[in-house]
Amino acid sequence: MTLSLSGFFILASVVQGLFIGLAILCAPFFRSSTNNYLAGFILLVSGMTFLGWQEFDHFWPDYFWSLMWEFLIPVLLFQYALRLLQHPYLRAPWLPWLYAPFVVVLVADIIFDLDFSFGVYTLPFPQQHPAYQFYDSLLDSMALWWNIFFFGWIFRIARNDRNAAADKRRWLTRFSIALLLVMSVWFLSDYIQYRTAVEDPYSMLWLALSLLFWYIAYVGVYQLRIVDERAEIGALRDQLLEPATPANVSVGNDYSPALRQLMEEEQLYRNPDLGRQVVAEQLGISEGYLSQVMSTQVGQPFADYINSYRVEEAKRLLSSPEFSPYSLEAIGLEAGFKSRSAFYTCFKKATGTTPGMFRKEVKTS
Repeated sequence: MTLSLSGFFILASVVQGLFIGLAILCAPFFRSSTNNYLAGFILLVSGMTFLGWQEFDHFWPDYFWSLMWEFLIPVLLFQYALRLLQHPYLRAPWLPWLYAPFVVVLVADIIFDLDFSFGVYTLPFPQQHPAYQFYDSLLDSMALWWNIFFFGWIFRIARNDRNAAADKRRWLTRFSIALLLVMSVWFLSDYIQYRTAVEDPYSMLWLALSLLFWYIAYVGVYQLRIVDERAEIGALRDQLLEPATPANVSVGNDYSPALRQLMEEEQLYRNPDLGRQVVAEQLGISEGYLSQVMSTQVGQPFADYINSYRVEEAKRLLSSPEFSPYSLEAIGLEAGFKSRSAFYTCFKKATGTTPGMFRKEVKTS
């Protein structure tokens, strides 16, 4: 089989989608009752994308692809969004009825297919009957608007739910926008199919879905897991550990004890956007005088001083067995570093080793 560049990209993305879906279901790092709905969406769309793009021209793959899974997909995502936000709609008695359109359409299609595809019995009208053809074409339009309705609903819930974590609301808002863009491509593909003679009008849709898989993989799965890990690390640290205290920070001058108190008691170093202005305001001095304090009283540049607390915090977390299940990135971010690369660079500069090697040495010592 010869693949074009777009075909190779689609196939690679489908394989990635299948891998991500199975990883969410099987790997302890990702597995949760919330992510199971996202995994169901990814696996289902991956399978549909592959079957629709490849066109096997065999009965069972084509038949499986022809079923109206489009009525199930948005409901799975809606359940995922509600669980991610812990929204009050989870207790709504009407929630299970959202699956009714998929079930009704599935039963109706099976009834028709037992005649048109399997020949088990004969219905009183043929497959070419205008009423059935109208029903068949109407399903595609209904499925399109069914998806648009739910993705818009997810967007509205994510924007309006002020009780949920900002990172999760931001992800769902952007995710719903991405889904609506995919719906636009779907609508355009339908228009091209019915209005033009283009041979493969849905190639744009398969490509858009493949891009969606890449987006879900990093932002919707990995990054949100990091957010949950950070919350767990923060709660566990407050129970088990004392504030970080770097051994190489001098004390005893006018402002250095107050500065040290800000770091140890208020833990300002955990703010990844911490700058001179914030610390100067806390001390009641100007930024310029703070720089002088860092030079004459503390003996360290401001950035090195803050990072010394962050490195010490990361070392304590990496050394504690209670935090061994958590990823290195989550620990670095929770210690106050703004990114994974900044964490690795500062940690190696201060300790001479990487966070991963440090954790390994602690475990074997």
